[in-house]
Order: sequence, then structure tokens, then C-alpha cells
Amino acid sequence: MSSRLRNGRWYSVATASILIVGSWITDSFLDAVLFSEGTFLQQLLRPHPQELTYRLQTVIFLLVFMTCAWRKSSREEQATAALEDTVAKLAFEKARTEAILASVPEAVTVQSPDFRILYQNPTARAFKGEHLGQYCYTAYHGRDSICTDCVVRECLADGQRHQRESTHVFDGETRHIETVAAPLVDATGTVIAAIELVRDVTERKNRENILKKQSAAIEASMDGIALLDADGKYLYLNRAHATIYGYPSQRELIGCTWKTLYHDEERQRLEPLIYAEFEKGHGWRGEATGVKKDGSQFPQEISLSLLEDGGIICVVRDITERKESEQAIRTLNASLRQQTLELQATNRELEAFSYSLSHDLRTPLTSVSAAGQALADLYRDQLDETGQYLLNAIYTGCENMEEFIEAMLVLFRVTRSELSCEEVDLSALADDIMAELRMYDVERSLKWQCAPNLTAWCDPHLARLLLQNLLGNAWKYTSRNEHTCIEFGQKVRDGVTEFSVCDNGIGFEMSDADKIFKPFQRLQRSSDFPGTGVGLATVFRIVDRHGGEVRAEGEAGKGACFYFTLQGAQHHI
Repeated sequence: MSSRLRNGRWYSVATASILIVGSWITDSFLDAVLFSEGTFLQQLLRPHPQELTYRLQTVIFLLVFMTCAWRKSSREEQATAALEDTVAKLAFEKARTEAILASVPEAVTVQSPDFRILYQNPTARAFKGEHLGQYCYTAYHGRDSICTDCVVRECLADGQRHQRESTHVFDGETRHIETVAAPLVDATGTVIAAIELVRDVTERKNRENILKKQSAAIEASMDGIALLDADGKYLYLNRAHATIYGYPSQRELIGCTWKTLYHDEERQRLEPLIYAEFEKGHGWRGEATGVKKDGSQFPQEISLSLLEDGGIICVVRDITERKESEQAIRTLNASLRQQTLELQATNRELEAFSYSLSHDLRTPLTSVSAAGQALADLYRDQLDETGQYLLNAIYTGCENMEEFIEAMLVLFRVTRSELSCEEVDLSALADDIMAELRMYDVERSLKWQCAPNLTAWCDPHLARLLLQNLLGNAWKYTSRNEHTCIEFGQKVRDGVTEFSVCDNGIGFEMSDADKIFKPFQRLQRSSDFPGTGVGLATVFRIVDRHGGEVRAEGEAGKGACFYFTLQGAQHHI
């Protein structure tokens, strides 16, 4: 601007000089030619005094005139220069403002007081299309009037900043949108426009929701969770943490040091252990004895994690119940060891009893049987009817006693043998057993039904013994029927698959159902249906060894059904 003023000043001086010289020459020429007052040179160099006065007045006038003109021109130039400078600054500020708004990642629009769109940054144009000069409610929402919850309207009304969050669905995806409106005011404080900023805050809302859930999970945790600063003072703790230490409110511990929750001896024990691990950049985990607000002590498990800023995350668990359980387990283990010793002694007695059954009892039984046989061979012809009856009673007694000993040995072996389970085809096993039974009475009318492909995970030897007893019972107690019906199948009861052996034999009363699986319990006389009364007890033991269950259903004169389950090897003593 100063260069322009200097140029204008020199231009005015030159113009004034030219006008003065021109007027002097012109006046000299007119006086010499028109008024014949001498030669042109005389008028130019030595004019008449009166003429000189006129000419000086003219020069003064021209100087005054040119001075005024120059001053006016200078002011106009100054005003023009200032205006151009202001316009340049405005253009620069506008360009800078637009560049700033263009760099904003959110959609930014400027709206007039009548809600016309005056400006949109590139993000807004890309998000909603270009709508300069249009009403915002028409361009963005397809409405004929302003929205009732419009933050721009509230901003223009009170000149304050307003904010609102809303949820929208774009391409089937729910997004959270935040809209902020701020006023633009002039020098007088009048609101002349509003800036509207629209940003997608879905990620922020999702993080907030995650944080809320995490906070809820921390608050709901049964473990005490706390955040401590580098000095060991509480910054945050959940309700469980306060409760563990007997404080009704978390606020009572905020700002307090953890050292108040332990006795001096315990604190002196813990500090070297904890800080040694912290110096290595590790966390620490161990057990300690804490002190509750009422002064009582309790065992606890602590997990400490060191944060980058020196803070500490502390997780505390009250292990009073666990300690009590461990003590109870130790007591129980001691009791079990004692019981095991007693059971081992009992097993030794059972082994001795088994030896007695197989050797000691059989020896005198063999002697009695041999003596009876010798008596029959030597004196049968000399014995009367009573003697013959007594001799037969000796034979029958010996045979029954032999069967009883064998049954007891079988039951003992079932109890003591180790299980060796595999997949067993029970249907094939049942067919084989039934074929063996039919060999004893091939003329019996029999209807045998066996469901195919019934398998179970069990010990094959015990499974055979199980079916031999059940099918043998069915064969025995249907022997007096004109037509025998025996069935081996499977059914589902209360969601559990059961195997079944059913017959149309003599049956039993359901009131006696709890007796039939007990050893030596017989519902029929041995003279009617011979047996030892150990068969179903053996069945019960085999099923129990496999972790299954056995039950019986029947009706007197209408047959019986035995149901059992097999679930493979179970822990047994």
C-alpha cells in the first residue's frame, strides 16, 4: 500500500507541474498572439506585472486544486487498498476455515436461520449428497417442515450448544448417530447461522456398552476386585471386595492403603514377596490372612497384577469355606484310610470264608456223601421204607448243600472279580443261553422273542451270568405253563434305556418286590421250584457293579418282568 501511495504522490506532482507549465505557456501565447502585448518569448519570460499577478493566482489555484485532488485520491486509494486487503484476508480466512472443515472427519453443515443449507464439507456431501440452498429438513429427511427434535432449531432459538443421540438402521445395520449444533454470532451477538456436526458414534457406544457390561460383571463377581495406585491406596473396588473385608460401603476404603487390612506381622511377611516379584515385572499370587473391619481374621487367596503406570489390580477371594472343606477332606481321608484298613481285613475274612466254602465245608460234605453212598451200596436191601427215605434225604441234602456252596462262590466271585468291559451283543448272548435251556426240555411249547442287535458296554462273563440267571428264572417259573412265552427286549423309561426279560410264569405280588433281590429270599417253596435263592442277588450285584439299576414288576399268576441297565465299569472296592 505504501508503494501505491508514493506512486500516486509523484503522479500528482507531475500532473500539477505539467498543468502549471501548460497554463503559463498557454497564457503567454494568448497574450502575445491575441492581445498583441509583445512577443511570445517576452510574455513567457518577462510578463507584465499585472499579468504576472493573474498567472500567479492561476498557479496558486492549480496548486490548491491539485493538492485537494491528490488528498482525495490518496484517501480513495487508501480505502481501496484497505478494502482489497480486507477482502484478501477474508478470502484467506474463508479458505482456511473451509480447509479446516474439510479436514473434519464428521459431516459438517452450516444452516441459515430459515434452515437453508449454506455450506457442506466433503464428508457431509459424501454422506447425504450436495444440497446447498435447500432446506435441511427437505434435503435430509424428506419433510415439509422442521423436525420437532431438531437440535439446530433449539440452537437458533436460544443461541446455546445442543446435542442429541439417535439410532438409525443403514443397510440392515444399526448405527448410533450423534448430532451437535452450535451457534454462529455476529459482532452484536446476534445468531446469524448454526453449525451442525453429525458423527457416527457406533464404535464409541459399543465400547461404552462393553465397558458397562464389564463393569456389571466386575460388580457381580463373587471375588473382590480392586484398583490401587502406585502407593497402594484404593482408587476403585467392587462391592464384593468391600464385603469380603466386612465393610458395608466401598467408599469407606477409597483412599485408604491396603496395609490397614492386615496385621503388621502378615504385612511384613507379604511385602518382600510381593515387591520382589514386582521388581521383576511379574505379578504375585498367594495366600494370606486378612483382617475384617470388626477385627476378625480370615484366610484369603490374592492375585496381584502390576500396571504400566505403577498401579495394581488386586483380586481377593475368601477361602474360608475351601479351607474348611480341605480340613473336612483330610478328616474324611483319614476316616477312609481307616475304613480301607477295616475293609481289607473284611476282605481277608471273606477270602478265608471262600476258602472254607470251597475246601473246609466241602470236605465233610464229601465225607457225608461218600458214607451215604457206601451205606446204600452195602445195606440198601436191608433198609426198610423209612431207611430208604432217610438215605434219599441224605443224598438230597448233600446235593442242595453243593448247589448252595457253588452259588455262594459265584456270588463271591461276582463281588471280587475285576471288570473287563467291552461292547457285548446281548441279543446273541440271550439266544445262546435260551438254546442251552431248551436242551433240558425240547418238547416244551415255547414262544421265544429276542430283539436283535441289543448291545451294552459291560463285562462279557458277568453279562452271561446275568442273563443265565434271569432267563433261567423265566424258564423255571414257566415250566408248569401249557405254552411258555419268554421275551428279551429294550424300552425307554423316563429317558433311560432299560433291558428287559419278561415271561408268562407264576409271577409274584408287588408287595414282595423288595425281597426278591436279597440273598436266600425265596417266594416259592424249594420243593415246588428248586433253587438256592442266590440267583437274583447275583443279578443285583452284577448290575450294581456296572453302575446300573435293576427292578422287577409282576402279578401273581400273570408273569413277571425284570428291567436292568448297564453303564459300563464303575469305581468299586
